[in-house]
Amino acid sequence: MGRKVKVPPLMSKADMAQRWGVSRQVVNNWEARHNDFPEPVIWVHDNSLPLYLEEDVKKYEQARELVVKK
Repeated sequence: MGRKVKVPPLMSKADMAQRWGVSRQVVNNWEARHNDFPEPVIWVHDNSLPLYLEEDVKKYEQARELVVKK
């Protein structure tokens, strides 16, 4: 059995879209337009899927006063 590594909670843009009740395209637009949009911390799936720290996403949503729909 391999060693256990504690990884912080991560989110994809699809997770963010669902969390905020918007489309993934809206999240992509915000990323392009807002200089305070979180930076990805890792890319997976052959470098085609960026993942973001949940902590950074929560800071962004608070600063932008986004409503969590969950």
